[in-house]
Amino acid sequence: MTYRLQPPCCIAFIYLLICCGWGTVAAQDGISSGHWPESWFYAPKTASEWGIISFHESPMMTEQVRAGTLPPLRERLPEDPYVIEPLEGTGRYGGSLRVFDRDAGLVSGLENPLTIDPTVHMALPNLLSGWVFSEGGKVLTVAIRPGLKWSDGYPFTSNDFIFWFKHIHLNEELTPVIRPRWRGGQVTASDLHTVRFSFPQPYPFLIEEMAHHGAGFLAPGHFLKDYHPDFIERKELEATVKREGFLSWMAYFNAIRNQAMTDPSGTPTLNAFVLKRKTPSLQVFERNPFYPKVDPDGNQLPYIDRIMALTVNNPEVVAAKTSTGQAHFSAIGLKTADIPLFKMGEKAHNFTTHIWNRLQGVDVVIQPNLTVEDPELRRIFRDFRFRRALSIAINRDEINTIVYFGKATPRQTTVIPSSMFYEETFATTYIEYDPDTARNLLTEMGLVDRDGDDLREYPGGEPFSITLEWADLETPKGIVMELVSEYWREVGIDLNLKQVSNSLQGSRARANLMQMTLWHADRTSDILFPSEPFWFVPMHIGWEECHWTPWSNWYLTGGEKGEEPPEDAKQLILWWEEMGTTMDIPRRIELGKNILRSQAENLWTIGTLGLAPQPVVASNTLRNVPHFGYWGWDNRWTLPYHPETWFLETNQSDIRNSKSEIP
Repeated sequence: MTYRLQPPCCIAFIYLLICCGWGTVAAQDGISSGHWPESWFYAPKTASEWGIISFHESPMMTEQVRAGTLPPLRERLPEDPYVIEPLEGTGRYGGSLRVFDRDAGLVSGLENPLTIDPTVHMALPNLLSGWVFSEGGKVLTVAIRPGLKWSDGYPFTSNDFIFWFKHIHLNEELTPVIRPRWRGGQVTASDLHTVRFSFPQPYPFLIEEMAHHGAGFLAPGHFLKDYHPDFIERKELEATVKREGFLSWMAYFNAIRNQAMTDPSGTPTLNAFVLKRKTPSLQVFERNPFYPKVDPDGNQLPYIDRIMALTVNNPEVVAAKTSTGQAHFSAIGLKTADIPLFKMGEKAHNFTTHIWNRLQGVDVVIQPNLTVEDPELRRIFRDFRFRRALSIAINRDEINTIVYFGKATPRQTTVIPSSMFYEETFATTYIEYDPDTARNLLTEMGLVDRDGDDLREYPGGEPFSITLEWADLETPKGIVMELVSEYWREVGIDLNLKQVSNSLQGSRARANLMQMTLWHADRTSDILFPSEPFWFVPMHIGWEECHWTPWSNWYLTGGEKGEEPPEDAKQLILWWEEMGTTMDIPRRIELGKNILRSQAENLWTIGTLGLAPQPVVASNTLRNVPHFGYWGWDNRWTLPYHPETWFLETNQSDIRNSKSEIP
């Protein structure tokens, strides 16, 4: 096999890691909260609460103020800015941060209405100062911090939530299908700083959704109205769309909104950095002059002036450039197997390889398509004996040694241990390596080797083979599946691995054309599992999954499309719907555990290993980067760790000696 290492080689690599200083990773037990400032676990205090009476800005901003191209700092900040405490201490202004394009979103200071605590347990205030549920959870009222501004200086108010709701969410061309939870929902505002979300049923998890992808609930209406037919003549808009080379006004509108135009500089943002220009090889971000946060000394954040994001598409090139110190920060797409490479380059290239804990409950979640079109294959996939046989035929301990240096955890698809919904048996069911029992189960089903080639045939005698299509992203999918393919072949299952592009993965998964696929099981924390249990409930259609697309389509369309699920799958939907509406927390936990128990007992998907180590490489000149953190989609990778407070130490002007002080 291409990827398989012999045990002595694995031992040598593990020894190298120990010699290079990589100790144990506390994946199963979690990371101590003492690694981060206590203030990161609470709503940020304001400058007046900190006793701050004067504010300071970057020399880059001071020059623009003097040139008359930017208002003074005191006019750009809120009346009472909110304060973020850096990890190590006050930083220095200036410098250009070098990253690869895949990491640009991780360092550009994402700002959602709410944010996430460092341990990925709960949502915290951010752009919103607070919230309250009423009417039994059917109404959520949120308060916007006063004085916030978009990066173009325009006020951020309740109007931006209303614009999103009325002109994006309710626009049938932009949003042809409304999620079931939002049917009958309303968004209103009593004033510029108060927004009211109301629904026919309680919606307790809207808070977590606002923390994770809350920017999707708002939009800069003052800017986007010039590209929307509700505000300009459709003929005029269509002429512009044609001139710009788009097929529809919706595509043009979304390109403007998502900064996908060749010149993205006009689209305002709330983030710490603004995308100013881009070429096929480079994206350039500059500090947001209206960013509302300051440090405890009154210095407007961020510290860094620019981000230079170099486009590198080949992950092996990214690893090579990372290992030779060609970026200040690199993490997305780095492999556990490359940790020795990074550790060996640390001293020569002045960087540190931090080991963070991946948030994926499982790095590779295997998904037999329970709704595959082939009726005979569907019958086999739906037979629990087959899914159990596939699971216990996997030697997870050997995968752990070869791929993860023994640092991951063999487990089934379930939530992470810190979740309120976690039970150990959910993770450990059917993970023992037992190829003999796997062979017996397959034989019991009538899948036997009839021609002596060591591979099984259908009961009718035709060759039995499975094609697993997969896209390579984030976790070590390729090497894991090469090993799984070998384990399954040892029990007589012929598995054909077919790597596809991301776009083909998405189209084929949504169209129910795959026999089997895989992804990494994110959405397994308390932030996302309750509202997005993709692996556990047929409630979503996407590129990540193929195991029950027609059932999900049936649910999403109210039974108009797709295929009616069997009763046990319907029960999953009922449990989830109640979990998403009850305000009774013990009942919510009980329902969530019912869903996870069903996964453990039925193996709707097959887990491999999870809670794995993630290399996060940072230059030693980049300060305030945590040595420990949780890594994954569930917390937007770096969102809880305040990249707006990171700073470059070498050859930068000292903030205490070159800042503009504004009383």
